[in-house]
Amino acid sequence: MMLMLLDSLDKEKYEIYVICKPGGPLTARLLDSGYHYLPVKSLRRNISLWDPIALFHIYLLCRKYSFDVVHTHSSKTGFIGRIAARSAGVPKIIHTVHGFPFHTHQLPVARYFYLLMEIFVSFFCNYLVIVNNYERVWALKSKLFSRKKVLTIHNGIDHYSEIQPRKYGIKGVKKPSKTNPELVDYFVYGTVARFTRAKNIVNLTRVAISVCRDNPQIKFVFIGDGELWDKCFDLVASAGLHRQILMPGWQNNIDYWLKNIDVFVLYSNWEGLSISILEAMSLGIPVIASDIKGNNELIDNSNGILVQLDDHVRLRKTLLEVPQRIDDLNLWSRNTLTKCQSEFGLDRFVNSYEKLYLSKIGYNIHDISDLVS
Repeated sequence: MMLMLLDSLDKEKYEIYVICKPGGPLTARLLDSGYHYLPVKSLRRNISLWDPIALFHIYLLCRKYSFDVVHTHSSKTGFIGRIAARSAGVPKIIHTVHGFPFHTHQLPVARYFYLLMEIFVSFFCNYLVIVNNYERVWALKSKLFSRKKVLTIHNGIDHYSEIQPRKYGIKGVKKPSKTNPELVDYFVYGTVARFTRAKNIVNLTRVAISVCRDNPQIKFVFIGDGELWDKCFDLVASAGLHRQILMPGWQNNIDYWLKNIDVFVLYSNWEGLSISILEAMSLGIPVIASDIKGNNELIDNSNGILVQLDDHVRLRKTLLEVPQRIDDLNLWSRNTLTKCQSEFGLDRFVNSYEKLYLSKIGYNIHDISDLVS
C-alpha cells in the first residue's frame, strides 16, 4: 500500500525518500521506481538490541535531509521512526496504523505492553491514520489518544473501467474463461496471504481439506509464503490432496491467479484493512471472510459472506454450498465491484493523504476523514 501511494504522487511536487532495511523485493522495487533509497542495516522486524542503533541512524538521516514530512508504516518501524523524526525536528510526522499491535489473541502482558508503547509513541507524531473505522472509534472512545490527531483513511485500490461483473454458471465462472488448465471445470476458492498466525491459515487449510474430501469438483489455491507454509503443505500432502489444494508459494503475477478463482477466502484472526480483499473486489470476485474488524467494513451480505471467527463448521458448510448459489454469486460480483469503485478507489485514498501532507499543523482532520464523529 505504501508503494501504491508513492507511485500515485506527483513526482514534480514531491521528492521521495524511502528508509528501510536493505535486501528483498522491496529494495529492488524501490530502485526500479527511481526513489531515493536510504538503507538502514540495523533495522530488524522484531524487538532487538539493534533498535537503538537503528533509531540513531534514522535520526541522522532525518537531520541530513531535513525532511518536511515523515510518514511511517508498521508497528516496529513506526515506533522507531516517529521518535527519530521528532528528535531530529521534522515538522510533520504521520503514522499509519495497519492494525494496532495489541489485540485479544496476545497474552495480557504482551497486549498491555504494546498498548502502553503505542500510547507513548503517539506523542511523537502529528497525525495517527487508521485504515479502518472500528479502531478509530475505539481509539477515540478509549480517550487514550488525542482526538485532534486520530483519523481514518481507508486503503484504496486501483480499478479498471473495463472490468465487468463476473458471470457464473453451473461450473463456476464462464466469462472471462480460466487460463490455468489445472483449474478449468472446477469451482475454485483462492486466497493471497502470508502463512502466519494472523491469517489463521492452518485452520483454513484444515477446513479446505475437509471440503475437498466431500466435493472433488472444488479446488483451492493458496498463494503466499511464511513460517506456517511447511505445516500447511504437510497437512495437504498427508491428506493426499496436493492436486486439489494448490500451494504455489509467493507469486508476482497475482492478477493471473485471481482471474482464475471463483471466490476469494480470507479467514484471518485479525486485520487492519485487507489489501488482498480489495484486490479481489477490484476484479469483481465475491469474498468469504472472517467477521472481524476491517473485513466487515469491506464485506457484508450484499457482496459476500462473513463467517464468525473459528466457526469452522459454518465455514465448511458455506464453502460446500456456495458453488450452487449461482444467483447470489452473480449479485455479489456486481455489488463488490460497485462498492470497490465507489468507496475504496485509489484516487480518494491518494487525495486524502495529499491533503494531510500539504496541510498546516492543526488542520481540521474531519475534512479528510472517512468517519466524522
